[in-house]
Amino acid sequence: METVRLCFDVGGTYIKYGVFDLKGQWLDRGKVPTPNETVDAFFTALVTKINEIEQKKTIAEIGLSFPGFIDTTSGVAIMAGALTPLHGCNVLQELQQRLSIHYPVWIENDANCAALAELDSGNAKELKDFVLLTLGTGIGGALIQDRKIIHGARYRAGEFGMMITDFQTSSFKTLHDLASTRGLIDAYRQKKYLLPEQQILGEQIMQEWSEPETQRIITDWADYVALAVYNLAVTMNPEKILIGGGISTEPRLIPLILKALRKNPYWADFSVPVETCFYQNDSGLLGARYLIEQGGKA
Repeated sequence: METVRLCFDVGGTYIKYGVFDLKGQWLDRGKVPTPNETVDAFFTALVTKINEIEQKKTIAEIGLSFPGFIDTTSGVAIMAGALTPLHGCNVLQELQQRLSIHYPVWIENDANCAALAELDSGNAKELKDFVLLTLGTGIGGALIQDRKIIHGARYRAGEFGMMITDFQTSSFKTLHDLASTRGLIDAYRQKKYLLPEQQILGEQIMQEWSEPETQRIITDWADYVALAVYNLAVTMNPEKILIGGGISTEPRLIPLILKALRKNPYWADFSVPVETCFYQNDSGLLGARYLIEQGGKA
């Protein structure tokens, strides 16, 4: 049987999987719903997929892109994002004890995996130092210095969404509240008097740019995103800042952020290129593959 590398990108809704040959080429991919009721339910889903792949391929290694604060040395999910039953769980240990074959398994935070994908073959492949900022339900991110992830003393580096940037007006509201795609949707919902059950996507809001009130909502939101970008630029002085998340596919986004940044009189002294990520939905899996290739030492 062919020898492969198996990667998982664990999210709150789905667990994506990707099978790669030893040259890094895709062989198979798919997704299964994420069971988050119990620890056993979650690992049963992972093991079921691994056993299925074992019937057709010889697995060499496994890579996991995982939400939350991840101790990459021990394998403990200190906090596991929306997967609350897994808070404090040693993911590597729990997985290994359920497998009949002992595989080398590597784990990394999902935003860090997205950054590794960009570092390997995306819009950061020629860089040594860059920052990744993801805009989604919350704000995520990663710091790369000398082509290595900065994890921080307690594996919490890159939690940009916890920045407080508008204390006088918004008190302790964080960038999760103000600059995420959810923040944009909440502001739009409030201004448009939408009922909670009325669903709207950030990308849909961006498509209403020609409507003056919507334009103001988007512009105000982009100002908060620009604050995050500026603060990261003055903190890290990176070669580039990459923007990810579903809304980053909207072509108006980067021009809006740059326009907001130019309002800042200090931006000229600290400006760095701001671009979108090359990879979107596949970034977690590709980052996990790169993690395997580096022997877990990304």
